[in-house]
Amino acid sequence: MNELLELEYRGLSIMEEIRTVEIAIDEPKNIIHIYDKNEVIEPEFNFSTKQYQLGDGFFKMAEVLYKKTFFESKSQTVEQWINEWTWLFYGSKKSILKYEGVSITEIPKEKCKQEHINHPFYNKYLVRVL
Repeated sequence: MNELLELEYRGLSIMEEIRTVEIAIDEPKNIIHIYDKNEVIEPEFNFSTKQYQLGDGFFKMAEVLYKKTFFESKSQTVEQWINEWTWLFYGSKKSILKYEGVSITEIPKEKCKQEHINHPFYNKYLVRVL
């Protein structure tokens, strides 16, 4: 089992309070796990499109990560770099949200309990939200 690089990021929650988000980076699998119970960078639901979308808080955090020297990114822009990764959000929603490519899919937490072996979840964050 490989070790994941764990970081903390501080940002403003939807209540305009400074909160901490936990990040675990699995570089070999190109997955970034995000534990965010305070809705700092968690995808937001757009009621007009009836879909989740990445918000300003996420893009601010992604830009900070993109500029870190431990990434060997060949991407020209932050947006390209974001799309090279799979992002798993463990947070306040009834589902774990997965951003991959340019779309966000919901994985119901009940399904995660039953099939967590078949998914690339980070167990440390998964047990906190189940």
